Formats: sequence, structure tokens, C-alpha cells
Amino acid sequence: MKMQAALFGSLGCGPSRATIHSLGEERQLMEASTQQEVRGVRRGRPSLEEAERLVDDILDRASLLFMEQGFGVTSVEAIAQAAGISKRTFYTRFAGKAEVFEAVVLRYVRRNVRSQPMSAASDQPLEKRLYDMAIHLLEWILQPDVLGIYRMTIAEVQRFPQLAHMVAEYAVVDATRAFESTLRLHAKGQIDEEEITFVAGQFMQTVAAEPFHRAIQGLESPGLDDGKRERLRRAVKLFLQGFPGD
Repeated sequence: MKMQAALFGSLGCGPSRATIHSLGEERQLMEASTQQEVRGVRRGRPSLEEAERLVDDILDRASLLFMEQGFGVTSVEAIAQAAGISKRTFYTRFAGKAEVFEAVVLRYVRRNVRSQPMSAASDQPLEKRLYDMAIHLLEWILQPDVLGIYRMTIAEVQRFPQLAHMVAEYAVVDATRAFESTLRLHAKGQIDEEEITFVAGQFMQTVAAEPFHRAIQGLESPGLDDGKRERLRRAVKLFLQGFPGD
């Protein structure tokens, strides 16, 4: 997957139904992969709970190193030293730093991707509902750790294309589905499903792409401020009302 196809870069028409379906398989892969995070626990050795704590600590330390130095520069020796363990102990848990990198990303997705879609009170005007939902989305995607994990996976997209795709699509699909649901409710059957999917994707592009990419590029600080909220309010209004013509 090319960089341009990653998060919000390919949201012109939103994720396809095939893409959404394929994510079910990726979720199963993620869950199966995370079961491999704990290795080398033998009878009479540290308990499973202790081993899990050790693995979490390794992943915490590795995550910081990967974000600060990048995958290429970070070594197994550096990860082991940061975690306060020997290389031998490291290799009882992971086959190498590539497996650690995958585990870091999978753990992040498992912990941080929304389990419930965004929602807003259905008795509110559509503009207010979409604005509130977009605020919740931006509050999430503009967090420093979200920006950091995205930069990290994109920097290593050639080595780990599936991980970059997973980070991008999980965020996109969950949010787009929520917008689709709100638009569908408002349309009351007067707009077909293909159009609703297209409009939801375009709305995502309108409200999220610019602030996300400006934060990724370091042009704006992470998080929301009054200026970003005002730009979002104007973007939602423009999306719903359009630009007046002649």
C-alpha cells in the first residue's frame, strides 16, 4: 500500500464494502497474533500474569524507541536494555525486533480503536449531530500517540504494508460507518446506500483530512483548540449548505 492510500488519503468515496468485509479477517488475524505476544513461559517459571507484564513492559519500551528513533535504528540490544532484561530473555518472548514492531502496532489497535461507533442524539439538527461526531473523531485522531503510531507505521510501510493498512482502515471504517448511520437516519430512505456511503466518505475528507495531515506534518500542534473547532464548524456548515452560486 502506498503512503497516499493511508489514513484519510483515500477517503474520497469512503472505504468500499469489500474493504469493510476484509477487516473482519484482519480483526481475526490481530486477535490471533496478539496471542503470540507471550512466549517461553515454562512450568515452574514466572506465571502467565508475570510473563504478560514483562511483555507489556518490553512493548512499552520498544514503542518509545520505535517512535523516537525509527525501526531501522532501533536494535534488539536497545530494546532489551530499555526493558532491563537480557537478550536471552528477550528471545524467549520474541523472534526479533520485527515481531516486536508488529506486536506494538497490534496492541495499540486492540487498545485504542473504538469498540462502539460514534453517535449523537437523534433529536438534534443534522448539523449539530455531525459537528459533535466530528469533534469526537478529531479529539481521538489528533492525540499525540495516535499521530505517533501513524507516523511509525507509514515510515515502515514497505516492511509492514499490512500493519499500515490496518491502522488506517480501522480508524476510517469505524468513523465512516457512524457517519453513514447518521446520514441514513436523516435521509429516511430517500437516498440510496451507494450515495450515503459516498457522502459519508466525502464528509470524512472534509472534516478530518486537513487537521490530521497538518498535525502529522508538524504544521499544527496535536489536539483541538478554539481555532480548529471554529474551522470544523464552518466546514460542516459548508458541507451541508454548499457555496452559493450565481
